[in-house]
Amino acid sequence: MTFAAADLTSLASMTSRQLVDRGMRMVSSRVPSVHMAKATGLGLVLPVLSGGDASNAPDLYRGIFEMGGCRVILRGASVYSLHDPRPGAFDDALHSFHYLHDLRTADGQLYRAFARGLVTEWQEERAYKLASARNGGTLAARVINWIQCAPFLLNGASRSFEAQFFASLTSQVRLLMRHGQSVQLPAGRLMSAIAMAYGSFGTTGMEAAQKTALQRLASELDQQILADGGHVSRNGEVLCDLLALLLPLRSAMQAAYIEVPHTISAAIERMIPMLRFLRHADGRLAAFQGVARTHRGRVKAILDADTIGGRPLVHAQQSGFARLAHGNTTLIIDTGQPALPGHTDLAAASTLAFELCDGGNRIVVNCGNRPMRDAQWQLAARQTSAHSTICLDGADTSAVIDSSLVRRIFSNAALLPRGTVEADVSTDEPGSMVNAQHTCYERDFGLAVQRRIFMCSDGADVRGEDNFVETGNFDPDNARPEFNIRFHLHPAVKANLSRDGASVMLVLPNKTGWKFSARGGRLALEPSIYLPDMRNPRPSEQIVISGIAGRPGRLQWAFKRIHKTVSKTSRPQPGDTPELPLDAG
Repeated sequence: MTFAAADLTSLASMTSRQLVDRGMRMVSSRVPSVHMAKATGLGLVLPVLSGGDASNAPDLYRGIFEMGGCRVILRGASVYSLHDPRPGAFDDALHSFHYLHDLRTADGQLYRAFARGLVTEWQEERAYKLASARNGGTLAARVINWIQCAPFLLNGASRSFEAQFFASLTSQVRLLMRHGQSVQLPAGRLMSAIAMAYGSFGTTGMEAAQKTALQRLASELDQQILADGGHVSRNGEVLCDLLALLLPLRSAMQAAYIEVPHTISAAIERMIPMLRFLRHADGRLAAFQGVARTHRGRVKAILDADTIGGRPLVHAQQSGFARLAHGNTTLIIDTGQPALPGHTDLAAASTLAFELCDGGNRIVVNCGNRPMRDAQWQLAARQTSAHSTICLDGADTSAVIDSSLVRRIFSNAALLPRGTVEADVSTDEPGSMVNAQHTCYERDFGLAVQRRIFMCSDGADVRGEDNFVETGNFDPDNARPEFNIRFHLHPAVKANLSRDGASVMLVLPNKTGWKFSARGGRLALEPSIYLPDMRNPRPSEQIVISGIAGRPGRLQWAFKRIHKTVSKTSRPQPGDTPELPLDAG
């Protein structure tokens, strides 16, 4: 897809706003504040909703550090003084100290002493002066992890360690107070505000910072949490990470009879139903907009801690997602545009992509993203072809602009939304339907894309119809583009194409069968990959329907669960379902 003048003008405008906003935040964040505050002990107990992995503790003790896509085996040297080049993701993970939770979960005096040794080494090696350690997101994560693990670290510790620990923590919280608002990405600024709150409430001696911390936290939540509870990044993993920290903070404040600002409580109560919305029937997050980990355990812990039990919407219009759920089947579809550059560095061109899940088994997925933050994989995972949606001539639904300058300003390649997206969801006795359309391809091909998906009331029948509609920009003298409609399958699904090439038999790990059938294009099974939760890309397959856009005018496809025995009364009657003519049988 070529860059039009409008794309470059839009990018220039966003770049100007980004630089101005960053400058204003840096100026405002440097106002001296509570410079005399000093942490002297532990304050409110801030519990951890989801713990670490105790199985990693023995390797850490033996000097094997595996994080950020890199494995380091120590041979007598400190892990904080290594000079060999390593991926930035490794340094970020190393200086965030999240691995303290693995040692805390394993427990025991041996691991406690080892954990104290790591903290001491980090201070003695002056690792806190490294640029990677002072990065806003890493700094915030380290403050939070140190405070969460403080009871584990300080139990039985010497007075000298305790004094050094709180002195270092004081310096780090002060640094957050001065520079937390200058963090580039919104999610990073929100994490910095949460870390400030953890520092001021989780310790004694920093009480003077509490008012400022809550004000910043309330302000960031007000700006970043949408009316439907989604985050401006549109990334469900960000929402999960935020809630895992906000819920313990709110609970600790309430237990201590400290008033929680209404803005903070209201944001949390919007966010929890949205997390339910983005959770599939298997308990994991849908892989949209940069999700690299689907966090089944963490999502469960958050929802178990919820005392309100707010029900999710069926159409989150501000966040740009729709959800169909009947029986054990869930379908989540992207009905929005990628977040603008500056709101996230992982936005993806996934308009009208969907995921389908049957109970504890995923069927249709998106490729997702890698937890290791590999630049090449990131860029590939953001493309339209990495999602279960419609693609014309291999072009993305959004313009991707990549250069060293763009990466410096926006932290990654910029994804510029094109066109508009409209959607509505309806539910009645036969089932639910989402009806959506986008004009992302209008500028290049003069075509709008329509997608209708219906799920019957028992969740056993999912039917879709994709159309290409000519717009005023359509030129009949130009060759019509080729379309590819992709359905990426989860690696655990076994797929077999029928001999006549008209259907695909799908077998889930629990031996449940689904049949996919389609009309209007060539049906094929092709290689694919699945990235979330995996150390390395996991090979999978994808169903692809291909052809020439508009020939025929509409394409129909269906997923139908195969029942060993089917009651006649359980089948939808002929006149009950909407007019999607494909026979899924």
